[in-house]
Amino acid sequence: MTIQQILYALETAGCGSISTAAARLYISQSALSQQIHRLEKELGYDLFVRKNQGLELTLEGENFCEEARNLADAWAYFSARVKSPETTGRHLRIGIGSRVFSNGLFPQIVSYFEERPELEISFVTEAGRDFLMALKQKSLDLALDVLPAEDYVSDHSEFVSLPLIKEVQCILMARENPLAGKKSLRYKDLEGATMISGLEQSSEARILREMVKKHDVHLKRMYRSDGIDTVMRLVKSGKGLILGPRSFAEYFGVAAVPVIPKTEASLQFICLKDRAERKEIREFREYLTGLRQ
Repeated sequence: MTIQQILYALETAGCGSISTAAARLYISQSALSQQIHRLEKELGYDLFVRKNQGLELTLEGENFCEEARNLADAWAYFSARVKSPETTGRHLRIGIGSRVFSNGLFPQIVSYFEERPELEISFVTEAGRDFLMALKQKSLDLALDVLPAEDYVSDHSEFVSLPLIKEVQCILMARENPLAGKKSLRYKDLEGATMISGLEQSSEARILREMVKKHDVHLKRMYRSDGIDTVMRLVKSGKGLILGPRSFAEYFGVAAVPVIPKTEASLQFICLKDRAERKEIREFREYLTGLRQ
């Protein structure tokens, strides 16, 4: 198997769709399907099973992806370390949080880089990725995501962060949920609820853990997924609730009820301080600042 096939499989798993993954990878659906098929043939088992809602990982596929993510991070770190400064200077690896899509920023970001063909761009979109760790390991150059509170992550001093879009936190649920008609909810109203988040090291999962601990909420159970589409399918089907912004509700077609006391979270530009003044990163940061105004 090749590294490229492994990265293709991870992207497909994150998207839950061959067509979506192919679009993000900038290859044809048939080419992606062929590479996945070759990988499965060599492994001796299927990675995916086709459902009405798209592709789902088999049990073997889940195990494969769990191991493959470590390899993908190691490969990115290795590539960054061994490439010459001239090469790495033309390549940006950007972690993209889900709020980038729900706030309509992604097309503007792509348009920005389309005018800079000299730059090679990789977008990393896994909901379960620990972007802060990837930044520290330098397998990512920058991230657009929520920065967890300082009482949970103690090393904010290593990063430069710039708030881009501030949003009131809401409880997101199926539109048929009886709670959807309320004007607001207290965190204690979530006592005994089923909650959904990204994987344990994701920003959204960290924020949820902070909330549960701070307000002494006891949940019935927790679902986690490294794909935002899977998370939102669970929400829409009434299988659980998530903590998130109203923009998610509008983007994914669910209900949103603000929580009180009022809590806000910001989509932020995040990078290591020692990379903040790199020309490509500084100019992109200035562009995003202009969009915010």
